[in-house]
Amino acid sequence: MKKILLSLGSILFAGAVLASGTGAFIGDTETSTGNTFATGVIDLKVDNESYVTNDDGLLIASPASSWSLSDLPGKLFFNFLDIKPGDIGEDTISLHINTNKAWACMAINLTSTPENGQPEPETEVDTTVGINDGELQNNLYFKFWADDGDNVYEQGESIFKYGLAKDLFNGEMWALSDSSLNIWGGAPTPIPPNTTKYIGKAWCFGNMTHAPVAQDGLGKTGSNGPLVRGTGFVCSGTDVGNIVQSDGIKADVSFYAAQSRSNNSFLCAGGQGGGGEEIPPSTSTLFSDNFNSCQDGSEFNKIANAKWDQQGGVQGDEHGSPHGKVADLDAGTNQSGPNHTETLTTTNITTTNYHNIILSYDRNQDIPSGTTMTLTVDYSVNGGTTWTNLETVTTDGPWVTKTWNLSPSADNKSNVKIRFKVVGTNQNDHAYIDNISITGITP
Repeated sequence: MKKILLSLGSILFAGAVLASGTGAFIGDTETSTGNTFATGVIDLKVDNESYVTNDDGLLIASPASSWSLSDLPGKLFFNFLDIKPGDIGEDTISLHINTNKAWACMAINLTSTPENGQPEPETEVDTTVGINDGELQNNLYFKFWADDGDNVYEQGESIFKYGLAKDLFNGEMWALSDSSLNIWGGAPTPIPPNTTKYIGKAWCFGNMTHAPVAQDGLGKTGSNGPLVRGTGFVCSGTDVGNIVQSDGIKADVSFYAAQSRSNNSFLCAGGQGGGGEEIPPSTSTLFSDNFNSCQDGSEFNKIANAKWDQQGGVQGDEHGSPHGKVADLDAGTNQSGPNHTETLTTTNITTTNYHNIILSYDRNQDIPSGTTMTLTVDYSVNGGTTWTNLETVTTDGPWVTKTWNLSPSADNKSNVKIRFKVVGTNQNDHAYIDNISITGITP
């Protein structure tokens, strides 16, 4: 691997001023000695912590591609000679810039794609036989993100480069921190001296998807790394065929640091090029219901409306403009006893690969004078084993829209549920629910 390191030379300037007279009886001498200019130093150091899949398909530490703070000659980020489809690896690089503020860039250049001969299964599907006609670069997928130092891709962390090796590793300089971009967030600013910045990179031999882990906000503590929490990515090798047998790639990894003082407009050469831009956040609707499929006055049909489980006889109701058909939780006629109960609970909602989970709904309460009713709204992240209360309403009120952020507890779950529950004492006690939606953001 190669490293590009900006350094400046040193110059020494010393001058003396001498005033004297020739043949004079009086005089004066003043001397300024040791006048010096010396350049500052931009010294970039790099360390790396690496993990890779072993022969049993388990993620383990990779000492051969890990090292403590040093220069890069003799260090290898990738040195894996027997990878199999479905294998995954993760590294977190830390950058240390001493003494002076600096801009930072990164580049990876694919230098060769060796075929390494062709075993018999490969010859049946691969007709290319040149020295650099290997196909591994077409099946190695990479993602780079601004990590917090724990070797885990977490919710809220930004992926700034992604793609296949053949597209990504073209030698162009990627901006880590320049006058146009700061991958760690915020306004473009140089890296302060004596600070550490982290870059996460993961690779997959096959098809790679991201499944960010909940953000713990701790950085690396020794017990929250990928061996405990996973990498935040999933790799599948099912689509990889024999055409890649024995093939390889070689690449050079370079970092560049440049002074920022008097260099405010610095841009990394090549800008954001290199096979993939930052994955833009995408908001998706994970669940919604406006109850327009309900028939006026009829009980919910669980077969026709498979989104819900209801208890106590929840009905649909025509509530007039602008809401139209709504869910009606009626505390009056469903059972005997002093407290009458109805519940409307979603079936499992999956938020896998999503964060920033937002729940929104409209509600209205009809609680005549002299009666009592309680509407509770709860959510569960474990399929209803335990519940967390969002609000408890006990007073009559008009239509209002409520919005709740369920993150981080509801992030990346397979069995989130929302429950509306009414407990009342009179048949005229009602709670109406409409326009329910749950959204999430990925990556």
